[in-house]
Amino acid sequence: MASAASRAPGKPLLVLISLVTLLLFLLSAVEGYDGRHAAAAHSAVARRSRLGMGMTRHTHHHRRTAMPHRYHLAEKQTNSNTTGGGAKNRSAPATSGAAPSPAPAPPGKHHRSHKHRVRNWIIGFVVGSVAGVISGLVLSVLFRLALNCIRGRYRTRSGVTIFTPKLIRRADHLAFLEKDDGLASLAVIGRGGCGEVYKAQLPVDREGEEPRYIAIKKIKKHGGAGEGPNNLSDEESRQLDKWSRQIQSEIRTVGYIRHRNLLPLAAHVPRPDCHYLVYEYMKNGSLHQALKPAGDNDGSSGVVALSWPARLRVAVGVAAGLEYLHESHHPQIIHRDLKPANILLDDDLEPRIADFGLAKAMPDQHTHVTSSHVAGTLGYIAPEYHQTFKFTARCDVYSFGVILAVLATGKEPSDPFFTQTDEVVGLVKWLRRVMLAGNHAEAIDPAIAGGENEESIVLVLRIALFCTAEEPKERPSAKEVRCMLSQIKIRQELA
Repeated sequence: MASAASRAPGKPLLVLISLVTLLLFLLSAVEGYDGRHAAAAHSAVARRSRLGMGMTRHTHHHRRTAMPHRYHLAEKQTNSNTTGGGAKNRSAPATSGAAPSPAPAPPGKHHRSHKHRVRNWIIGFVVGSVAGVISGLVLSVLFRLALNCIRGRYRTRSGVTIFTPKLIRRADHLAFLEKDDGLASLAVIGRGGCGEVYKAQLPVDREGEEPRYIAIKKIKKHGGAGEGPNNLSDEESRQLDKWSRQIQSEIRTVGYIRHRNLLPLAAHVPRPDCHYLVYEYMKNGSLHQALKPAGDNDGSSGVVALSWPARLRVAVGVAAGLEYLHESHHPQIIHRDLKPANILLDDDLEPRIADFGLAKAMPDQHTHVTSSHVAGTLGYIAPEYHQTFKFTARCDVYSFGVILAVLATGKEPSDPFFTQTDEVVGLVKWLRRVMLAGNHAEAIDPAIAGGENEESIVLVLRIALFCTAEEPKERPSAKEVRCMLSQIKIRQELA
């Protein structure tokens, strides 16, 4: 986070330097313009002053010469009769003329004050702009830090990365995972080719606080135990380094995603031989467990059976989460292993897609076809992927179509029902054959069959066939599927 914060002000700093340079250039240009303007104004004032003095002398002379002759005779007679006031009378006409114009103000004083005002305005503008940019940079850095803390985008010195501070409040809550025997006393709630899933309780900060539980998924690194770096070839070492960088990138991408139908990654704890991925524990388990018959449920799930309205709600939620991954998030995220076991149910039976974005980096070696480098679970893989080995968004739509068929029929692709027939036929081919024959009742799960649900169930089965079309171009997008299912859900609620 510190490195991100230090890189953040790079571009604004260049903008600040450019802005200051421009303003200084503007200030020097204004000063040069004020000097030239002051000199020109001074010369103009001088010319007007000389012209005004000349016009004043001309006016006085005109007034004296234009005086009537009788006034001159009367003045001479008066001067001859008086002796003491002659000087006074002779000075009278001089004072009776037009008053001289007041002396003009010094020309440079007004322009110096104007120049000072302009300079003060420019300096104030420069200082205010610089202060505003600096304040904006500081607030931007503080805002990024606060946002990163809210999102949990920070890393501790031990390498633990917390993405959900609301769940993992302190890094020392996960300190037990840094020990070699940290998982020894925890209960295993799931197993897979990449590792096990454990359940743990977080420490209680305050007395009387409700306990919080987490699920820890252990991801084994490439190269089993005992295969140290010295036992690997150069090519294997390069592949291991590439895989390590890839998983780190995938974990960072997934850790910052937030959607109501996606299970967010709460924390990541790297270990020398494995990775620990921490999630919020879902007590209702997975959709795979919830769809099991009551007698086959192992008790790990709190849900014994799902009604059709609950199944339809799950379908709409999964479609919304898939739409976000395919169309709303950039870059696009393709799940690659969408199946009921990767769909968890929260306390309100709202679906949460798990392991999104991680299937490519960490394929499940037991349930995936790994001999031909095909990633995915048998029965949920799109047919074109076997030929091209290219997984697209339409492949995810195909997997979702199989999930819709599982929700409506109650049968999974691995169900023994499909192995008891004379010919090998999968869930999709069997469903297509039954629907084309018009035997809708044969395809519907008896646990949800009923007159009030049959219409919406048949519509969902048709959408399932639409999503599992042989040609990828004929399949709808995740957004189109979500819209169709939402309409069915609304009609079901209004019925």
